[in-house]
Amino acid sequence: MRAFHRRPRRGISILEVVVALSILSTSLLGMAEYGRRFAKSNQKAGLQNTALDIATERLERIKSERNYTTMDTLAGSHTVTVNGVSFSRQTLIVRTQTSQLDYKTVTVLVTRATMTAPIRKTSAVARF
Repeated sequence: MRAFHRRPRRGISILEVVVALSILSTSLLGMAEYGRRFAKSNQKAGLQNTALDIATERLERIKSERNYTTMDTLAGSHTVTVNGVSFSRQTLIVRTQTSQLDYKTVTVLVTRATMTAPIRKTSAVARF
């Protein structure tokens, strides 16, 4: 009986190439989706940080107001643009006055159409 000897293989088969390409393409698509989500999340965080800065700046401006009685004139709604991006800023001032207490609660809301929730900062300012 004659022995059958196979020659050693040189190279790879077409099936191995197809499997390798499918694994590679799946990995690349996954990485592209990750990059897209990361960029969107990064943009969202940047907008929230900008909105927080706007709210903080407004709150600090009101807290630094020297005249307690005219502080109410700072309430209202405005459009604020930072780096070409527009935000809506609403300032609410509510006075609480009793026989022992006299203070104002200042709330600043910053919104944008693409933000899922408004940024809200609140502080109490006492009469002194």
